Amino acid sequence: MSRFLIAGATGLIGKALLRELGTEHNLLLLCRKPGDPAPGRTWLPTSFDALDRLTLPSPVDIAFCCLGTTRKDAGSAEAFRRVDLDYVLAFAALARRHGCRRLLVVSSLGANPGSPALYPRTKGEMEQALLAQEWQRLVILRPAMLLGHREPARRSEQIIQAIYPLVKPLLRGSLRRWRAIEASQVAHAMARLAIKESGIETVENERLLTL
Repeated sequence: MSRFLIAGATGLIGKALLRELGTEHNLLLLCRKPGDPAPGRTWLPTSFDALDRLTLPSPVDIAFCCLGTTRKDAGSAEAFRRVDLDYVLAFAALARRHGCRRLLVVSSLGANPGSPALYPRTKGEMEQALLAQEWQRLVILRPAMLLGHREPARRSEQIIQAIYPLVKPLLRGSLRRWRAIEASQVAHAMARLAIKESGIETVENERLLTL
């Protein structure tokens, strides 16, 4: 059995990843509140502000980071950066302290450390920091807008998902990269990409759709 460490397991992609991985692995799940119990799952309630002081109950083979929020949900630009940058890097450091050398992390289409916009700039800075580290296997996934049922629902996403079927036929050629993707598709891609034992990859939305 492989030992996986997952952050963000109660989110949209994280829940789909749990379904994808099933019960064939030992899953260590960092969370604020425990989710549903199931064979092979160990929920580890913790403060993400204290990841540098956390000791896991076992070594880790592969780490999956599905952390992510929005400025609106976080409440401020600083709180958003704390989740999407600081927590992600702290999670990576935690995994490395427990022997992990294979990391898969969800970023975003358009991530760019030089962007004037907060969201793509923060995602780009996160990617840049991870790429500067030594990993045996590092996979950065860049999905476009996510489709799926989120709890609690985000009103803006509900509106976009309602009108998306009308917009999708227009996303052709160079615009194809902006096609929305189901959270379950991202989770399936993560599980497939984790099989390879070495290599550094940045996987854009178009490839995620094919995986």
